[in-house]
Amino acid sequence: MNAMIFDKKKRTINVDGKTVELEPARKGMASMFGGKRPAAYSNPSTTQPSGVQTATTAAKVREREAVPKKAAFAGGSGTDRIKMYISSIGAKHKGLENALRDQGIKGGVYEFVKRMLIASAMLSVVLAVAILILFLKLGMSAVTAVLFSAVLGIAIFNSALGVFLNYPTQKGAVTSKNIERDILFAARDMIISLRSGMPLFNAITSISVGYGDASKEFARIVERVQLGTPLEDAIDETVSETKSPSFRRMMLQASVSIRAGADVVSALQSVIDQMSQERVIELRRYGQSLNAIAMFYMLFGIILPSMGVAVVTILTTFVAIFSMNDTVLEFVIVGLIFLQIIFLQLIRSSRPVFTL
Repeated sequence: MNAMIFDKKKRTINVDGKTVELEPARKGMASMFGGKRPAAYSNPSTTQPSGVQTATTAAKVREREAVPKKAAFAGGSGTDRIKMYISSIGAKHKGLENALRDQGIKGGVYEFVKRMLIASAMLSVVLAVAILILFLKLGMSAVTAVLFSAVLGIAIFNSALGVFLNYPTQKGAVTSKNIERDILFAARDMIISLRSGMPLFNAITSISVGYGDASKEFARIVERVQLGTPLEDAIDETVSETKSPSFRRMMLQASVSIRAGADVVSALQSVIDQMSQERVIELRRYGQSLNAIAMFYMLFGIILPSMGVAVVTILTTFVAIFSMNDTVLEFVIVGLIFLQIIFLQLIRSSRPVFTL
């Protein structure tokens, strides 16, 4: 039988007179497998906890996703940059998509912004060239003329782009004012038809023409009903899309009355009476504001300019501060014209929407 002696301190084994040294104490799992870690231990997914693994994976994914974005901004092609610029302009105008849909303008926000950018660029280039030619004709140096023309061209481009992009919204506001102007007359016509025994749908059909933009709103209800939508649902869908508060109030009351089985005529009549009273109050308020505007107009638009010019002319004959020549009178006329425009805009802005 072989004799085996194990020396723990020297970490040797003596077998039949032969001494065999043992390996140093293992420092890890690798010593058990000949210095190589098995695949199960070399895979980070098996050694890291699930939370650490998920966070690490998410960070790597974000890093990979961030590279194409940085490349698109820094080293992307010119076409990609233009597309991103157009998309950013469309994103700044939150209500543009709804305005385009309400006005029936085909194409999405991207196509509309693209067309408006092209139109603004063409307009600014044409006007900048015209201004450049005018400056050169006036004897201005070429460098100064080009500089001023470029600055004015950029200003024209930004102004034109803002006007063009706000056109659908402004048109929607004008349409809302036109509806407010005609909705009360159309509603009274509908009440007369209902009192004569005509069904509600036929009464709405009768006022779908002849009342301008208000008739277009009623025509949308008629179109939806003809396509198979129930009358109350057609009214609700049209009300959700309209920009007129008076139309919304009136037709919502009609829809609620239909669903509840109540008298539609009396409900509509109460709404119409309330709308009439509100408009009378608004007209009185407008008349009161006109009194103050007329007083300031008489003071600053008529009395002060006429008497001021006369007094200054008399004073300059005694005190030689300055002389009332043609140039001063031209400046006075220009100032009076500007003042007249301000007062006209002030009167127009304070006017009720249903009087436009």
